[in-house]
Amino acid sequence: MFNSQYPKPWFSRFLCLLVLLVALPIHSAMANTIVRVTTSFGEFSIELFDDIAPVTVANFLVYVNSGRYDGTVIHRSEFNFVIQGGWLSFNEQAYSFDIVDTDPNIVNEFNISNTRGTLAMAKVDGDPDSANSQWFINLADNSFLDASNGGFTVFARVIEDGMTVVDAIAALPVSYLAASSPFPVINYTGGTVTNDHLVTIQMSVVEDVSDAPNTFDATTGLLNLIIDAGNAGLVSVSFSVLSTAPEAVIQALLNTVVGLPATVDKIATFDGATGRLTLPELVIDGAVAYRNVIFVLTDLEQLLFTLESLEQ
Repeated sequence: MFNSQYPKPWFSRFLCLLVLLVALPIHSAMANTIVRVTTSFGEFSIELFDDIAPVTVANFLVYVNSGRYDGTVIHRSEFNFVIQGGWLSFNEQAYSFDIVDTDPNIVNEFNISNTRGTLAMAKVDGDPDSANSQWFINLADNSFLDASNGGFTVFARVIEDGMTVVDAIAALPVSYLAASSPFPVINYTGGTVTNDHLVTIQMSVVEDVSDAPNTFDATTGLLNLIIDAGNAGLVSVSFSVLSTAPEAVIQALLNTVVGLPATVDKIATFDGATGRLTLPELVIDGAVAYRNVIFVLTDLEQLLFTLESLEQ
């Protein structure tokens, strides 16, 4: 806990250093939209090509945000070629496959080759502008699709280690359950089908954290924060992580302190009266990992802060 007996001159020195450092502007890069795909066989993320295929991306996001992709199944799996979804969901009560409610077809926007890990829109043979809800993931270099039917519009790619999940789905056995399509199936050898036998899909847009004020950089091992320090003003500060067990302890690095001209959303706050440093959100590996993270100043001379509480 915060010790009120720490010498006040040290505390004043810390605040004064924050005030006197030169203010620099914050520059943040624009990032593409990220969609999280949750399947009954694992999760993976895709990066949408917002600027390269804007009409296709906008169309895809309408289906994502409306929830029309939720509960759909992977209805096609072709070895070393594609897995495909966005068309059917399985209604166990009615024991039928229901077709996704589709919007009008969209214009073709072919720009990027159909290489492994990319996502493209499915369409009707002989009609380049016939894509609506169905999408597929290329399991291999399918660049021959670039010259077919006006070119199949690539609008996204699987990122990070997501292809391990995609490949696991592609490795499942298939069964021709409807529309003469090879459905990948889980522990199914025949008879009555349930959703447990199918690869079901949920999709959601991942919150943009490209300009998040409070992040942990695994490469440098630094906790980088933007703090409202009250009378000391707004500053960015990096902290080194000294320990994680039995207590998480971080140390402010004064040589990294930079004064800032304006506040930002979800900024951390430092309360000089209690010694509490509060982070509304902490981003790790491009995602919000913790919320309401509270550190307490436990050694003013060394500028050490100890973790008091957090929410996942």
